[in-house]
Amino acid sequence: MPIDLVIIMTETRRKKIKKIFDDNGPIVKASILRENKLCSRDITELIEAGFVKKHRTGFYSWASSDYNMSDIELASSLVPNGVICLYSAAVHHEFTTINPTIVSVAVPSSTVKPQLPEYPPIELYVFSKTFFSLGETSEQLSYTKIRIYDRERTVCDFFRLRYQLGEDVAFEVLKNYMARKNKNLQKLMEYAARLRIKTKIRPYLEAML
Repeated sequence: MPIDLVIIMTETRRKKIKKIFDDNGPIVKASILRENKLCSRDITELIEAGFVKKHRTGFYSWASSDYNMSDIELASSLVPNGVICLYSAAVHHEFTTINPTIVSVAVPSSTVKPQLPEYPPIELYVFSKTFFSLGETSEQLSYTKIRIYDRERTVCDFFRLRYQLGEDVAFEVLKNYMARKNKNLQKLMEYAARLRIKTKIRPYLEAML
């Protein structure tokens, strides 16, 4: 077979593979690639050629099409069983002026901790399976949908872990939440009761009303 025909066939296959990434990306799991008849040798060849980027074992993106995803989007995609929480959720909800360099991700205590990528830096928080889904919501960002805790769960988590995270940060988060017109105090107290911090947070709420 002539060399130029081999090049044409290789380019044709590369375009088909890129379409798989376009249809399923930006981050694509190895299981999806296998379903589309791609073997590990194909992926290795594309990585070595600079067409595909490996984020962690089993998670890939087309190098020219990762769209400069935000760290939160990347973390959410690379830890699919996790939920964006604490500092990262507080920044997303505009409850704090802190600009963390690490993405905070909660994982359920019932699962094995996932392998983390070199980038972005991720800090895992293991939450009880009983309360893991409380306040979980999803939001569509620029390039992907993320799992994240809502405003009320974020406030409660800071109070629940205030000695570990810092009382000053917990008070800042609560103060900024209370300044919102769309706050839901009934939901906040329901969450606080389930997380067993109702008596801890109530005095501060009453002082801010």
